[in-house]
Amino acid sequence: MNRFELGQRWISTMEPELGLGTIIDIGQRMVRIFFPASECERQYAVSTAPIKRVVFQVGDTVKTRDDRSFTVTRLDEENGIITYIGDNVTISEKDLCDSISFTTPLERLTSGFFDRNAEFRCRDQALELLYNIRKSPVRGFVGGRIDLIPHQLYVAHQVSSSYIPRVLLSDEVGLGKTIEACLILHRLLLSGRISRVLVLVPSSLVHQWFVELLRRFNLSFRIVDERYCDSLLFTNPDGNPFLDDQLLLSSVEFLSESDLWQEMAAEAGWDMVVIDEAHHLTDGSPEYKMVQQLGQASEGLLLLTATPEQLGHHSHFSRLKLLDKARYYDFDVFEKEELKYLKVADLVSRLAELSNPVSINEQKNIRKLLPEKFSDSETFSSDKTRLQAIEALLDRHGMGRAIYRNTRSAISGFPKRVAHLSALDNGTKDMSLLSQEFQADMKNNIDIQYQYDEDPRLPWLVKLLQQKKDKVLLICRSIHKVFALSQALRKKVNINLALFHEEMTLVQRDRNAGWFAQKDGAQLLICSEIGSEGRNFQFAHHLVLFDLPPDPELLEQRIGRLDRIGQKSTIHIHVPYIKNSEYEVMARWYHEGLDAFEKNVPGIYEIYQQLGTQITEIAENKQLSQLAAFIKKTIDVRTDISHKVESGRDRLLELGSFQPKAAQQLIDHIHTGDENSSLEYFMLHVFELYGIRPEEIWDRTYQLNLVLLSDPQFPLPDARQEDLRVTFDRPTALSYEDIEFLTWDHPMVMGVIDLIIGSEKGNCSMAQWLDSGRKELLAQVLFVVECVAPKKLNIDRFFPPTPISIFVNHNLKNKSAPYNEEISTAKIFSLSELPLLEKPEIKELLPKMVRSCEKAAETQMKEILANNESEMAAVLDQEIDRLQTLKKVNDHIDQKEIDAHIFEKEQLQQAMQTARLRLDAIRLIYRGPKINS
Repeated sequence: MNRFELGQRWISTMEPELGLGTIIDIGQRMVRIFFPASECERQYAVSTAPIKRVVFQVGDTVKTRDDRSFTVTRLDEENGIITYIGDNVTISEKDLCDSISFTTPLERLTSGFFDRNAEFRCRDQALELLYNIRKSPVRGFVGGRIDLIPHQLYVAHQVSSSYIPRVLLSDEVGLGKTIEACLILHRLLLSGRISRVLVLVPSSLVHQWFVELLRRFNLSFRIVDERYCDSLLFTNPDGNPFLDDQLLLSSVEFLSESDLWQEMAAEAGWDMVVIDEAHHLTDGSPEYKMVQQLGQASEGLLLLTATPEQLGHHSHFSRLKLLDKARYYDFDVFEKEELKYLKVADLVSRLAELSNPVSINEQKNIRKLLPEKFSDSETFSSDKTRLQAIEALLDRHGMGRAIYRNTRSAISGFPKRVAHLSALDNGTKDMSLLSQEFQADMKNNIDIQYQYDEDPRLPWLVKLLQQKKDKVLLICRSIHKVFALSQALRKKVNINLALFHEEMTLVQRDRNAGWFAQKDGAQLLICSEIGSEGRNFQFAHHLVLFDLPPDPELLEQRIGRLDRIGQKSTIHIHVPYIKNSEYEVMARWYHEGLDAFEKNVPGIYEIYQQLGTQITEIAENKQLSQLAAFIKKTIDVRTDISHKVESGRDRLLELGSFQPKAAQQLIDHIHTGDENSSLEYFMLHVFELYGIRPEEIWDRTYQLNLVLLSDPQFPLPDARQEDLRVTFDRPTALSYEDIEFLTWDHPMVMGVIDLIIGSEKGNCSMAQWLDSGRKELLAQVLFVVECVAPKKLNIDRFFPPTPISIFVNHNLKNKSAPYNEEISTAKIFSLSELPLLEKPEIKELLPKMVRSCEKAAETQMKEILANNESEMAAVLDQEIDRLQTLKKVNDHIDQKEIDAHIFEKEQLQQAMQTARLRLDAIRLIYRGPKINS
């Protein structure tokens, strides 16, 4: 028969917990399988699918979808579909129970097929690690190649804990909204709560997002553009390009300009849509209508903007309406609520001043807002009571459930910025060439030949490099400048320099960035505008702006390569310009008018909208006589807009967007995982088993030699197979982006665990436990308590696949309590054969030992089920009670959210009742004096 036929039943060897799958589509290269028990679908390559055909044999007991069981007496096959026949029962394989799983270690063992003891131990470790990973409260946060910034983790945790996240992330520039969004996506994707994601960003940021998602979080997004869509439709005219992949990244401009692509994107359906630079979405615009349509086709929606109100309060309201049109239905009502929030914010601010007493009138107002929490006699004199009141006010009367905003004024950790402007004499530089260069910079579309041999900026740069001896990052407008400048510089000075631009592959960029990061590596890294996007070079403290971008937001992006939260050193920004040139106008305007080199300027977009055209004209015409007056005008505009931005801030929103204590608990969890060496030991053990030779090059960092790799299915990172280095150390991973950062969340780690557990490797073995004082035959049986449920329930929070290890001896006595402890330090060796195994009475004894283990495991399973059910009910009941209480005083609480939690609890309870015990592995151990093996 053909290998695949519609309706056949297969099981995933990588994800056996999905249950039995049914083939629903067969292509030339791909096969699609639906797993009804877990309500999910998988697509596999035909040639390398990690799946196994399910075929029962005569004598096997099978279970049907309607919960009947029977013993197979005969099986027939027709057109690739098997029919099972038993006593008065005849069913097609299509009607088999969907939650069946398969492991047969006992049959392997009694047939003489078994693995080494090391492979059994590896399987045992993998089961335990999988349990800990899925149960972890920071799953999805551990694997990011990021500094552990408290407010970012707090926001990500709050949003990803929501049942249906639809929120606005509006932290100020430099505070890490992109990281927050990526953390949210990573956590939700790993937990299975979402699977289809569409990220839409301005075209200039597509590459930056691609890099952030891939290099920091190992999330590989398909970039969708005109060429990609056209090519797919050419091969499949009736297809939908937005259905070929689960994770897609595209530009807002691309989708908003085409009704066809918009319609297809909306029809594809999404679990989560992410929109960056959402402040550009104005009510009635094509972009707004497009996001409105996609938002309706998606359960989740994340809007990102650093300046939510830069185009006015009404425009801000229209974007909130995209999140929840039922909640944000009337602008006048919204404005009245804003006034209420200001009053609550005043009370919170007052309570936060722990050294100052709360007035009698303020005490009354607090008790009025929190009548169920504080009595009429409460004076809020203790710090503990004040903090409880602050938490309750933010929870009951805040608006942080839909909006999160952190500001630089409230978050510490930013470095000082010092500008060094250098006015250079023209020398022999042809000013007309400089004007051509400026025009090319402004319009970004003029192809000119750059000549820097006689440019006064070149000797200035040489002198800077010779004086500083430090790492220097230089950013210029285009790739053409990168090449011309590097060639001219190499003629003048002998230094190690590296290039970084958009025509390089990711691997090339990684290598050059890594060389720049090394202490003895490149002193200078020359970047193009696009090439520098999405990168963190905060180990360097000197930035050279060889030219100046036309847009202050691009300037802030350049500076942001170094000026990042967590940067410990002062950043020195060097700006060379030639006197009486266009660049002098721009440099002085940026510095004297905007103060943009040394400060992050609030409302910068609105300032540029007002003044950008005028400053460009002054620069192009070199009207330096008008510059002083225009700088004064700029200062006035900046002061006015900054005041509006500051006074318009919702202080209550800021207070609700970051809780240091809760954030620190998350960080402590992650630090504990980072410092735990169990993952490192496990992976080194795995490398050894699969023929990979690790060579330690630094502390907890290894070069992997793959020459003797024994399994082509080993989950190596796609881009790292030639020169693979891995580290278990977060600081190392942050400094060297070309080294894989192995954590519990990394695809390689999860792939290894799936590879081991999903295969027969290690599921039965024989070993000797050296002990001269006794003789005993032991069976150690590993079971897994599994609970098949729809992925969106994220049942792993309460009931991950739970391993149980049971020991019984040849007298069928349960030895689990002492031996599970002793076995970790005992001298255990593999046996290639055991003469006892050939004796008929031992072959008869083995199934009895396994059944005895199974009975003990069933007792433990009941305890596990009861504990997990109790934990789940306690967590969800607490949240349901909290929401019901909040709804009485806060209109932001939607009854749908409460009903969703109630329904979630009911579904989890039902799913837990289907928990089953799966025999995973057997190790037969002879305990006694040494025998020949």
